[in-house]
Amino acid sequence: MRHSLKVAALSTLAMAVALSPSAADGIVAKVVNSPLNSAGLVKEGYTALNVYLQKPEAEGIEFFNPEIPGFGIPAGGHIEVEMGGDFARDPAVAMDTGAVHMVSGTPQHGLSSKGLGYQSVEGENPNIFVVSAISPEGLPAEKLLPRATVEKLDPIPNIGLKVFHIGLSTIAFANRGARGSVAVRVVDGNGKVLASGQAEVDFWDTPRPQIHPNNFLHGGRNHNWQSVFSGETVGQATGTIPLTFMLFEKPTGTAEQIRNSRAGIPGAGVLSSRQLAEMKFELPAAIARYDSGLIVRDTNGDNALDPRVDQIIGGVATDVPDGESDFEVRSLVQFEKPLLSQPTGVFSERAGERIGGAIMQVQFKTGMTKGKYRPTFALLEDPTDLSSGDGTAYTYTISAQ
Repeated sequence: MRHSLKVAALSTLAMAVALSPSAADGIVAKVVNSPLNSAGLVKEGYTALNVYLQKPEAEGIEFFNPEIPGFGIPAGGHIEVEMGGDFARDPAVAMDTGAVHMVSGTPQHGLSSKGLGYQSVEGENPNIFVVSAISPEGLPAEKLLPRATVEKLDPIPNIGLKVFHIGLSTIAFANRGARGSVAVRVVDGNGKVLASGQAEVDFWDTPRPQIHPNNFLHGGRNHNWQSVFSGETVGQATGTIPLTFMLFEKPTGTAEQIRNSRAGIPGAGVLSSRQLAEMKFELPAAIARYDSGLIVRDTNGDNALDPRVDQIIGGVATDVPDGESDFEVRSLVQFEKPLLSQPTGVFSERAGERIGGAIMQVQFKTGMTKGKYRPTFALLEDPTDLSSGDGTAYTYTISAQ
């Protein structure tokens, strides 16, 4: 695999280093801000995060291949999630499935505790979630299926536990100090630890804009790991759906206002490198790493994107098969115009009120070379400063056959 421009390999490596946790091992790959909150890792704020898991045979992003099953809960056993470091427990909040939730993949394939039959209680110390099946037979990975899979709506089904969502409907921890750690242990009915791992995450000095994967649209289908024929466009080809994102504006104000912020980033979209070239727009050196396109916010209200007059808020860098250059990532095209991000409430009144944010939809045309295409979408930590570096990011995987 290589990037589409020579400069991208080193710049994307820098992006990965900037966004990765300070340390991770075993079955825990990394810890990231919750995809449903705008400030879940801010110092002195509330804790709302996702714990990404992995297996030795499928580390990092490869673990989210739907062909790789996730974890299950052993018969008579349980899974422990321990919040360490500078995470501070709120004793008034129960350590139940409102505060910790199992997820089968990204984006947001939640596993219903009520429907599947699992629970969470406080462990031997107040910072440990103990997640167990209600049935003594446990919950093997093949039974841990999200709603869309159960209802046969999803052609790319995720199977088993792959993510823990900490702080879903209730929040039991706050971010004190400099960094927190999360340890996960899979324990069998005899008390033997079958698998374990831990990751650290640095808390943010200030809030930052957020970009996260999202599956609120299209019946909760898996938008990741879609497969097309070489040269086809995900988001336009029959049977495919756009790559979708949740965008949150950087929260400002008092601690309470930051905590409760639901402001999204409407009017944003992606201009491909091809579109930028047609505009004769040259990337500033500070954002040369965005080899595949720019994420731009329409600031003059003309429902079009032009980086010369609108605000550049981020960009895209793509891993592609060796030798490939004929691919394109851009905003979803409808009626020959780019569909810019819209408030979440446009699609779901309930989600708009409860979660907020804005949803952006993107299409991706693969090249003629077979293999994996991996666009990484990043937002600048400070959109008023092109040299501020990347704040948050997410990588989708697309397979060309």
